[in-house]
Parts: sequence; structure tokens; C-alpha cells
Amino acid sequence: MSPSLPKDSPPTTERGRQRRDALLDAAQQLFLERGYGQVSVNDIVGRAGGSLSTLYRHFGNKEGLFQAMIERRSHHIYGTLTDEGVDELTIEAALQRLGIELLVKVMDEETLGIYREVVAESPRQSQLARLFFDGGPGRVRLALADYFERRVQRQLMPACDTVELAGAFLGMLLGEWHLIRVLQLESPPSRTAIENRVTRCVDLFLHGVQGRPSRRSQ
Repeated sequence: MSPSLPKDSPPTTERGRQRRDALLDAAQQLFLERGYGQVSVNDIVGRAGGSLSTLYRHFGNKEGLFQAMIERRSHHIYGTLTDEGVDELTIEAALQRLGIELLVKVMDEETLGIYREVVAESPRQSQLARLFFDGGPGRVRLALADYFERRVQRQLMPACDTVELAGAFLGMLLGEWHLIRVLQLESPPSRTAIENRVTRCVDLFLHGVQGRPSRRSQ
């Protein structure tokens, strides 16, 4: 059993960041090639180079490494809602930016491969599903809920259950597209198709199926 050591702060030197990234890259490659349960920390270090002590220092154990890998993959999506200046955008612009980043990443074959692996391993590795959700989908949902909450506090939208609202928007974006790609029924959508879907979802989310009220009815 691998030791579980406390994770240190992120590396501050370029060499340290390169070593950390090499471990994350190797772990992702091996998890996709062999499956999470068939990969050991020794395998990861053997692929990445370095030492077990470096892996334990950065991540604690294999589970911590997996969670860091998921958080790295969701970083750009998360950043669309936490970057400085996002609150100055219109809600349409903020949701459009989030939606495009999300669908580009989620429709990526590596992301889909990780998702399939988590689903396959979850009956035997129940903690894996929690690490995946907390580091990826759950993290993005909470960031979107926080964004909505900030708008509520500024009286830019009515008070509501912002976590539920965030889940509804993310579910609308993914919809049947995610299942179709998980099952490999269709090729990945183009960038244009993604942008068009996000535009439709944002409009539907903000204005409903009846659309914007006409000037005559206002």
C-alpha cells in the first residue's frame, strides 16, 4: 500500500513544475492505456522519470495524483468563471465563454476516455468517481453557482438556488451530445457546431422557449 503523505504547495521553480507536469502526463497516458486499477505509482514514475518521493511529495498517493490530473484538465473551464473581469461581462458573454470552453474540453477524446474509465472502475473503486466529480464537473458547477450568487448579490438576477441553476445550465449544454460521444455514435462536433449550440443554449436558458418578449407585448 502506498503511503499517503500530505501534499506540499505547488512547485515554485520551472524544474519543479516540469517534474510535476511529467508525472501528470504519464499518469494520464497510463490510465487511458491500461485502466486506473492496473497502474501503480511505480509504473507512473517509470514512465515519467524522477522518484517516488517526488510523486508522494506533490500528490500524496495515486488518488491524489488522479484528482490533480482532473483538476488540471478542468482548469481552463474553471478559469472562465474565476478570472479577473468576468463579473464585468454581460451574463450572455460569460455563459458563452464558459459553454465553449466546456464543450471543447468535454468532447475531447482524452476527456471522454477518462470518463469511460471512471464509469468502468467505479464499482470497484468507488472513491474514483468522487475524485473525478469533485475535481471536474462538481468544481465547475460550484464555480458557476458562485458566479450566479455574485449576480444575485448585485441584484442583477433574482434570488434562487444557484447550485441547482448551475446544474441546469451545464446539463442543457451537455445534453444528448455527451452521451452520443461517450458511446462513439458520431464524430466530434466542429468548433462552429459547438459555438452554435452554446449560443442556442444560452438564449434558451436566459429567455425560455417562448423567447424574448416582443416590444408590442412589453
